[in-house]
Amino acid sequence: MEITIVGSGTVVPRLIRRQSCVAVETGKETLFFDLGSGAVRGMLHAGLDPFAVDRIFFTHFHPDHTVDVVPLLFAIKYGAEQERERPLALYGPEPFESFFGGITNVWGDWMLGDYLTQVHELSHTCSSPLDLPNLTVSWAPAEHRPESLAYRLEGENGAFVYTGDTEYAETIVELARGAHTLLIECSLPDDTPAPGHLTPSGVARIASEAGVERAVLTHVYPQADALDLVQEVGRGFEGEVVVAADGTKFSV
Repeated sequence: MEITIVGSGTVVPRLIRRQSCVAVETGKETLFFDLGSGAVRGMLHAGLDPFAVDRIFFTHFHPDHTVDVVPLLFAIKYGAEQERERPLALYGPEPFESFFGGITNVWGDWMLGDYLTQVHELSHTCSSPLDLPNLTVSWAPAEHRPESLAYRLEGENGAFVYTGDTEYAETIVELARGAHTLLIECSLPDDTPAPGHLTPSGVARIASEAGVERAVLTHVYPQADALDLVQEVGRGFEGEVVVAADGTKFSV
């Protein structure tokens, strides 16, 4: 798996950090996880082709994780040099069908192209892994919004886990158990926590309890950016710690 952090930021408008988006290239398909504001242009900055997408997964429905689905679908229909023929699959937590239906009700079904658009709603209580080319995808509830999910991608070289927005949760620890790389939010300093989000000590606790090899920190607010986050997380986690930037790439 080749992983690119397209957006490592939050709701706070910043030039150096776009809103949440992660791209995963498996060798067979291209998967996007979350599409916050600036994601489509961020793909271009990172050397990615937005039109190469095969599947899109959403962790929850906050705008800083979803709004660029409209520009992306609009661009696929009217901005591509060649008309898309292969299907596009979209996945999200319950009630994703209602959420996506609201988008098409506002913008109109004409926003969708003539290709097959597959909309899949993922249950919080039944996580039968998706068998995709070169990997499997499973998920578990996160502690942020009622619908929030985190995702685990299991390939032949190891597992990659993306938490989305969350605070400490045993479900996240179990999902990340033994993973090679944990892409985990690290929003705020320990002395100014916020409900539904992680601070460095919470990141360290999850990464340590899950026994991951590498923790990559994303969804970073300016207050946390002012810290030495590698050192802060390293107080409670002995593995590798990386602070993501827009365009950061790594392999699993």
